[in-house]
Amino acid sequence: MTRRALLGVALVAACATATKQISPDRLSALPESDRELAESLFDAEQVVAGRLGQVTEAQEYERPGQLIFGAGGTKATAALAYSAEIRVDSTLMGRTSRTVQITFFAPRGAAIPRQDTTAIWILHRRVLWHLKECAERQSVTSTACPSDNGLALDSNSDIRPLAEWPRLRALVGALGLEAGRH
Repeated sequence: MTRRALLGVALVAACATATKQISPDRLSALPESDRELAESLFDAEQVVAGRLGQVTEAQEYERPGQLIFGAGGTKATAALAYSAEIRVDSTLMGRTSRTVQITFFAPRGAAIPRQDTTAIWILHRRVLWHLKECAERQSVTSTACPSDNGLALDSNSDIRPLAEWPRLRALVGALGLEAGRH
């Protein structure tokens, strides 16, 4: 029994160290104003400049219902899921391609990126759960829920103005992300 417990602890420790983390020394060398952006860049799969194509609702990733109930009776509006294609002009980090498929989420009524928005897009590799299908199956565990592995925006701060390209290039260089990254 002790051997099994040690194996479990070793497995958890190995998985925990597999997540991407910026070394504290490297992060503290950056100006305070750049640290949050640096963490987002470090976690990014791709950073591209380009124009957003048609935005469509991706209902397969949406949780059914309009409200989510949390601890203590708190309520939140369920986020809507959207998919779009970016026509890439330049790649700062990651795989170079002409187009990139992305997914993002926003609460009902919130502003979302519009078709033809030209920007720098910081894209993260995420598991995208088919929440609608999970609810229809009444799945209670993630193992019964189908998912996709796709590129997503984590927040509005992952959409940057084109004028920030030199700043992002400098941060990518300071973090040592340009060579052999993906």
